[in-house]
Amino acid sequence: MASFVRTATDADLAKLAGIEEEADTVFAALFGTALTGQAPSGAARAAEPGFLLVLAEEEGGTPVGFVHVLEEDGHAHLEQLSVLPSHARRGHGRELVEAALDEAADRGYREVTLRTFTDVPWNAPFYASLGFTETETPDHPFYRALLDTEERIGLTDLGPRVHMTIDLSGGMEMDPDAFEELVAEELDRLPDEMVDGLENLVFVVEDRPEDGSLDLLGLYDGLAVTERGNYGMGELPDRIVVYREPHLVQCADEEELRAEVHTTLVHEIAHYYGIDDAQLHELGWA
Repeated sequence: MASFVRTATDADLAKLAGIEEEADTVFAALFGTALTGQAPSGAARAAEPGFLLVLAEEEGGTPVGFVHVLEEDGHAHLEQLSVLPSHARRGHGRELVEAALDEAADRGYREVTLRTFTDVPWNAPFYASLGFTETETPDHPFYRALLDTEERIGLTDLGPRVHMTIDLSGGMEMDPDAFEELVAEELDRLPDEMVDGLENLVFVVEDRPEDGSLDLLGLYDGLAVTERGNYGMGELPDRIVVYREPHLVQCADEEELRAEVHTTLVHEIAHYYGIDDAQLHELGWA
């Protein structure tokens, strides 16, 4: 089943309360009518600090699920995940959570928290399957307020609740100097036929892309030689940028890191030469 996740639009907000209320009906067999009631409006959720993502089964289509992440004093907390029961068991909940975790990581968060029922199969066990683990509730006003709210609305009377956390840092750690030295070593290991033709080009290591994301590993900032014409008379050098933090997030050890840096260098140098992926394989560079 196709699915499309997007940031909630103004038109989407009107659908969210209905999705949540219908999703809550699956608790009826466990809790009766205890969780029935009027869900917060989409506009109320959008007014909270944080972000809302929706999922549709066709591009631009009507949402069938949403996830709401609150941002409070440096914390990212998954406050609500709801999918219409008629569209359940299609992986939509998992995809929404994974998209929310990606967005939180892009915003610079090192972890995401949530609170849920311990013994409900589609609550704590579901989140555990995504990498969340049970942790102590932090002693912070935001989380103390969450606990107070749970008690006030009677959630604690329905069954044990658990605080869960997922670590978004993943990967490995390496300081900027060590990473820059590793990039230089991998550059030295590239074949002569690949690097001998490089002119008016510098290699730069930066922590992250300008937008702060962790998805982009490298960037060729310049004009391919196939498009240059008369070039090289006083122009500033083109640049190949290798981003440290995205590489570290995606790699588990130094061996994997070196392989990933090698791939990044090869692909960005290929952009310099105007070579596409098919030609890279023909040349034996990839």
